[in-house]
Amino acid sequence: MAYTVTASFSGEQRKVETVQPITMYILNASQSGTSYLYYTNCNQDVYGYQMNSSGNLVATEQLYTGIPVNYDEIKTNISGETSEISISVPNVDRTIESYIQANDYLRGNEVYIVTTFTKFLPSGATAEHIGTSPDRNAIMKEKMYVDSTSSNEEAVIFACKPKFIIKNIVVPGRKFSRECPWTYLGTNCDPYASINSASFTTCDYTLEDCRERSNATYFGGFPSIPRRGIVIL
Repeated sequence: MAYTVTASFSGEQRKVETVQPITMYILNASQSGTSYLYYTNCNQDVYGYQMNSSGNLVATEQLYTGIPVNYDEIKTNISGETSEISISVPNVDRTIESYIQANDYLRGNEVYIVTTFTKFLPSGATAEHIGTSPDRNAIMKEKMYVDSTSSNEEAVIFACKPKFIIKNIVVPGRKFSRECPWTYLGTNCDPYASINSASFTTCDYTLEDCRERSNATYFGGFPSIPRRGIVIL
């Protein structure tokens, strides 16, 4: 995969000695805007750069939490497409678990993978400042999207894909089930408002209920789908 990098990054990349690359992860934990979580695969917290709502790094310093993040190498196939990668974040204190539980498991949210060298990070007097020649533009940045999430007591694992791969997925237009999927008294359920809603205020979405309301013509389920059970012959 080809990247456009600055001359500073390219020059540091060519060095044989005293080169210290670092990978940083920025995860958007909001479904409605931007609320970034900052991580780095490092044994201590370090200062990096803050990201704005447009997905660009700005000069403002931001503390990145140092945790043992594991992620798959980004690869492309013979068609030039980027395959799915997995990012594993420790879940010992359940902090990341609370974010995914409250935000639909962060499906569709952005994940930025930023690769740079430690010398280009912010400099300062604290132990978390490890940069010597700050340069927020001397980076490689990969933007992915959370496709699915799984978690256990040890880690939360994000399966991430580029947006164009997610866009090309064909989503099923209809779910097959014994129960009716239509919204009760909605346009699919009762297009001519013929159900007496005062007498039948609710529905359990079965064919029997539809018949009781003389509305079986618009039943949207598939009652012939067999139920799981035991048959004794």
